[in-house]
Amino acid sequence: MSPIHQERARSHPQSLRPPTDRHEASARRSLSLALVLATVVGVVLTLGLLRFEQMARQGHEREALVQQAARASKLASELESQLHASKQLVDTLASLAGPLREQRELEELLRRVLASAPERTAYGLGVWFEPGQFKPGVRLMGPYIHRNEDERGGPPVLTYEWSHPAYDYPRRPWYEQARRLPGDIVISEPYLEVDQRTYESLTRAFFDDQGRLRGVVSVDIRLPQVQEVVRQANVSDAESFYVVSRAGVLIAHPQEGSLFAWAREHGSPIRSISELSLENLRAWEHEHGLDRGRHTIHVPVSNAGWQVFASTREATLFSAVRHQRWLVGALGVVLWAGLGASGVAMARSERTRVLARTLTERQQREEERRRLLAQVRQRSAELQAIIENMVEAVIVADADGNITLANRAALVLFGTSSYEGDRVDTGYQALYPIHSLDGQLIPYDDLPLPRALRGEQVDDTDLLFSPPQRNRQLAVRLNAAPIRNESGQVVAAVSVWRDITQAVELERLQGDFVRMAAHEMKTPLAVMKSFAQLASRTEKPTPSLRRALEGINRGVNRMDRVIRTLLDASQLHLGQMHFEKEVVELRELMEAAAARIATLHPGNPVHVRPGPEARVLGDRARLAQVLTELLDNAARYSPEGYPVEVALTPDGDEVELSIHDEGIGIPEDRRQRVFDRFYRAHAGTPHDRGGMGLGLYLSRGIVLHHGGRMELESREGEGTRVRVRLPRLAEQHPTPERATFGMELH
Repeated sequence: MSPIHQERARSHPQSLRPPTDRHEASARRSLSLALVLATVVGVVLTLGLLRFEQMARQGHEREALVQQAARASKLASELESQLHASKQLVDTLASLAGPLREQRELEELLRRVLASAPERTAYGLGVWFEPGQFKPGVRLMGPYIHRNEDERGGPPVLTYEWSHPAYDYPRRPWYEQARRLPGDIVISEPYLEVDQRTYESLTRAFFDDQGRLRGVVSVDIRLPQVQEVVRQANVSDAESFYVVSRAGVLIAHPQEGSLFAWAREHGSPIRSISELSLENLRAWEHEHGLDRGRHTIHVPVSNAGWQVFASTREATLFSAVRHQRWLVGALGVVLWAGLGASGVAMARSERTRVLARTLTERQQREEERRRLLAQVRQRSAELQAIIENMVEAVIVADADGNITLANRAALVLFGTSSYEGDRVDTGYQALYPIHSLDGQLIPYDDLPLPRALRGEQVDDTDLLFSPPQRNRQLAVRLNAAPIRNESGQVVAAVSVWRDITQAVELERLQGDFVRMAAHEMKTPLAVMKSFAQLASRTEKPTPSLRRALEGINRGVNRMDRVIRTLLDASQLHLGQMHFEKEVVELRELMEAAAARIATLHPGNPVHVRPGPEARVLGDRARLAQVLTELLDNAARYSPEGYPVEVALTPDGDEVELSIHDEGIGIPEDRRQRVFDRFYRAHAGTPHDRGGMGLGLYLSRGIVLHHGGRMELESREGEGTRVRVRLPRLAEQHPTPERATFGMELH
């Protein structure tokens, strides 16, 4: 090699290397870079896979726990539904027992309520009166009725626990606890009775119409009915459900036999599962190794104080997590085996992230769906229990008139065992004819349920009908309302029927009695008055005899007014009051009534603002009766010296009579009933002025028969204003005047 070539080789050594070496170096550099990139990608993907495995594992664990809680909540909801039906029965019994004071009525109530209640809802019912609160001469009264366990389907057994001196029920814990919590339903702890059966009691205090405590009602359910619900929920050996009371006493457990044997081994010969506590259960689980490798949760049974426990083997509960770990391990092996395919690995990583997000979102949606489904089931069970245990008959029909629901009371009312396939119009033909209480025939289209299907709201309609399966006519009170969808379209209608036959019959008998008594008393009163007047005309009666005769005459006059008032109220209620219509000048009538009241109540001046003349078509005597009654009320309930103001004001086609006083007024909670028959707003108060509570009832009824209306405004301690509006006959020209009737007339 020449010197020139040697120098060039020294200055450029790389250029003299063979091409194979250069390619190998380049390949090594490329391989190193690929390995580094593959390692980085592999590490990133492995970390992502581990992160995905952690998120998925947590998601599976949460899903498993949510499913476990949902199963426990479902059992709690079933128990709550069963207890809710029993609570409805307690409320019904408390509301119906309050006014009863006859032993026969009490027994009939217990039989009817027990017959209408399902066996799982009530085994026995009791009405326990406070000492001396049933009726005079009876210290304790405690009828108790229960199903006949010895003879299935036989008549219930009615007993009177008060007949045994040893059973002093007012001192029983369940009785005293119900008294301490008036208005609340108390659920007792499980207890073993003398018949070796375990029961739960639901108790509540009940009151009379004055709000005074009369006693306590009780509804007993047998513990095996609750245990059967729990037994049906325990379908797997890997998971067990059991129920514990508020005090920590066992109510139901799937391993009842093992618990009994364990208790006997430890010297406790128990007779019922309710004699074991939650602490006893934990000791048994520890001895048998059941407190390891299991996950236990508990959910409450609403408004009962019970707890539903769910204990599941963790191997079964988290089996999906174990399978996932094997899957992730396999994926890791595959991932590292294919690190050379970086694009595939990157794509797999992206798909993994998308899958993780999808799983999380799906899990969230599933949790929300389960939560909403549990709420819907709970509300549905509550509504079904309420409807089935209502005393009133409930009927629901769709928009085509097909009956879709009829509760137990409806089937009993109509004497049928099923409503499947029935239509409202077909039922109408079966019940035909249907009349109003006054005997008018009601066409099908005017019945409450068809009207509700047309979109109307129908309230308190009283009808008469004769079910084919019964031999007598029934009186019912109906309410009906449409059911609309989100767009406001009527898709169904609901109708509620209440049997008021006894109430209507009682009201008729009361009216007949009042009318008969009034008629029978008129003749002897007339004879008494005639003899008193005849005796007063004898020659020179002594002063004492004259005073006695005047007292008799005043008493007869007062009794005569009472009888006339009772007859008027009876005739008005039965629609038999007679009216003789004529043209009546109201201003003249008002001034005459004011003059009479000023004479009767000289301590309360009557200020009259008569206004213009106003004529109406009406019965002069009846309108005078209304004015006299309203003015007399205003004066009687005003302190002495306080004025009463009466005004006459034409208003278009009507004329308004206004009577205003500054007296004691009417309390707000009694204002709505002032027009009811025999209702006295101030009865039993220091402001009681006596009377029969018929004045406002008669006045309003007379005004309504004249085509008018009556309104009352009152504020306690500030006075009362009554407005009477009647239709006018003709236009009048105002002539302002003012007159005052009192101690002096101006």
